[in-house]
Amino acid sequence: MIKAMLVTPFPPQPTGLADYAMRILSLTKDHIEWTVAYPGQAKPVEGFRCIPISKLRKKDFKIPVIYQIGNSPHCEEVIETLLAHGGTGLFHETNMHHVLRNRAKDSGDWSSYHEHAVHDYGERSKAFLEVMGKKAKSLSEYDRRLRKNPLVGKLVSASNLIAVLSDTAKLELEKLAHGKPVVRMGFLPDFLERVNIPERKSDTVIIGIAGTFHYGRSWEEMVSAAAMLRRKTDSRLLVVGGGWPETDKSWITVTGRLPDNEFREQIERFDIAIDLRHHTCGETSGSMMDILRSGIPAVVSAEGSFRDIPADAVLRIPADAGAGGAYAALRYLLNNNDARFSISEGAARYFADVSDRKKCLRQWLDLLERTENEY
Repeated sequence: MIKAMLVTPFPPQPTGLADYAMRILSLTKDHIEWTVAYPGQAKPVEGFRCIPISKLRKKDFKIPVIYQIGNSPHCEEVIETLLAHGGTGLFHETNMHHVLRNRAKDSGDWSSYHEHAVHDYGERSKAFLEVMGKKAKSLSEYDRRLRKNPLVGKLVSASNLIAVLSDTAKLELEKLAHGKPVVRMGFLPDFLERVNIPERKSDTVIIGIAGTFHYGRSWEEMVSAAAMLRRKTDSRLLVVGGGWPETDKSWITVTGRLPDNEFREQIERFDIAIDLRHHTCGETSGSMMDILRSGIPAVVSAEGSFRDIPADAVLRIPADAGAGGAYAALRYLLNNNDARFSISEGAARYFADVSDRKKCLRQWLDLLERTENEY
């Protein structure tokens, strides 16, 4: 068996990367002897050698090391360890500006943040820092500024080998990798059995949004599109996930964060899904992958990794189409059974291919073998 270390967010941290770590372990446990290094807010899991990141010593880095890197505070300790020791980075996103700036703000130490800016922007770093130093009019405006001014290059430079989950991410990071290998991986499912489709109790059309809220998700536009649809169609909006803005609209239901099985059961209630994003950070949406697995036709914006999904698996609209464009797409699907059925089949087919267990296992073994060669 290959011996390797996974440095990662870990349960019970409320982040998709913690869940994804468990998927990696589930897929590879019979082939890879893992040591799992986790942040202070997480806990060890029975059946694996687990150690807090703060307890790692130099000798622990003599085996291949994989870092799960994402753009959230849950990854701060992981990122600091990558910068200190190097290894293979599995990048779930291609812009880490949020987590890097949050770390500087919370710690009061801006020197590392400035180093990231100089690394990525060189002579333009002064202008970059001036833009980021301006007071924001709102949290939404501030978030948009973080998205439009990416930071990730220093983390790519610290990685000997880079792994990604989408073609878009591969293209983006290859520009920064300076000849280092960038490996495209498949998306790991949760490996749970297909849940039962809930019994339908009415003819009301369910428009669904899935996943966790962040400002890159166009909440107001999606609500507006659903409201337009309600003028002529008996419909409701079901939001499955946590962190979404409060609403007093009786036709909107927000479930909050749910365990995997309950999450998927709620998704199965969707007739059509909608996911509009702007200025993405290159994330691969786990919630959208679950929607595709269930064969639910989805309306998505032509933005980020959504552009990698085949044209027969989603209905893509321009990123600037707004609520009106989203409404038109929803109406089109509701009025065209053949198109809805075709997209449903294409979605399930795409998921089955990109998340095939045998293919994904081979990819992980190949990644570890390549990483092992660096040691």
